[in-house]
Amino acid sequence: MVWFPLKVDSEEVTWSFDIVGLLAVVGGSAIEKHAQAITASPFGSFPRLLPAPETMLDTDRPPRLPAVKDVTVVGVHSGNQFNELNFFADVIHDVNGLVPYQFQSYHITHQKKDPEKNGTPADKANIPLHTFCPLNIVTFASILMTIALFVWAGVEHDAVGLLGLGTMSLSTSFACMSAQWRPKLSVRNVKGDVPPGDVVIRTRSGAFIAVKCEEEIARELYAGTEVCDYVFRGRFHQSLLGASTVLLMAAIIFFSNSSWKIQIAVGLGYIILNLAYWAMALLTEPKQTWNMEARYNVELLEDHVRANFTQVLWDSIRTTGKIGWIKKTHAAPATKNWDGWLQEAKENWNNHEWKAEEARDRWMKMRFDTDVPKTEVE
Repeated sequence: MVWFPLKVDSEEVTWSFDIVGLLAVVGGSAIEKHAQAITASPFGSFPRLLPAPETMLDTDRPPRLPAVKDVTVVGVHSGNQFNELNFFADVIHDVNGLVPYQFQSYHITHQKKDPEKNGTPADKANIPLHTFCPLNIVTFASILMTIALFVWAGVEHDAVGLLGLGTMSLSTSFACMSAQWRPKLSVRNVKGDVPPGDVVIRTRSGAFIAVKCEEEIARELYAGTEVCDYVFRGRFHQSLLGASTVLLMAAIIFFSNSSWKIQIAVGLGYIILNLAYWAMALLTEPKQTWNMEARYNVELLEDHVRANFTQVLWDSIRTTGKIGWIKKTHAAPATKNWDGWLQEAKENWNNHEWKAEEARDRWMKMRFDTDVPKTEVE
């Protein structure tokens, strides 16, 4: 076999556009779900085959990580309130997986501090990926697969196949490099005594999560903004995007005109990779990808499902010892009956024998004909 098919004007079909080009660009939905993790991985910029590399060619890179909407987050002592849950906080809590009236209680601390770095956590404010997470394993497998295809194309003396593999691998590398980033958390730099950073998370379905933590952790996970700190900016970023786009178009042409053996091998490789990324999108969770344990020690104290809203609300009061956050977030109805129940619940927050539902029924039967003095809510 010759290295290049040169008889372009003969009756024999020597140049064509076949199915390999299509296989190279399908699978965008699965890749999009892993796009930010792929570009944060240390293996992300390695030349390799990647399904739908055009998914990475976005000129408008997200400035922050995606947050979970329709979730109320409130500081128990600070009173700070937010209507969304940050990405890394949701990696810990997975609020979409909570059922109605589920209550969870956590205690979150920093991992052991390094005295040689002035007492700051040894890895600063970085959240790395698990070294052997499914994403890195699939990425490493795709690198080995690409090397094997290069060797096979060389054995077959298929220069067009080699060019296709080379241009597609470089296109993937440039696309991932253009979006390469690292997380940047909001770190509290001012030192001094501050109240605890305890927070309560409430979902629309009536689930509650109470978190005991320091103010520094509350700032990093719940109150601050998680920023995507991109490695390449400006003209260099644009040059990488342009080069990746040109190489991608050239790769599709080369793949479509390589030998049928190389086309079958490359097509099979893309099918395997598409299935792998699709399986990861379906079966894996973010906590299997992001190594939260590298910075935080997360201890689950309680996890149970209650029968009604009163019980789960009492769990939250019993854990926090406060009711001011309930008033601020309107977690309970703003009536005198509920105000009375909340005040009684606060007074009995450390009394595990207190019957929350019996007290609720008693307060709901009361009728207030005149205004009663308002009690101080804390």
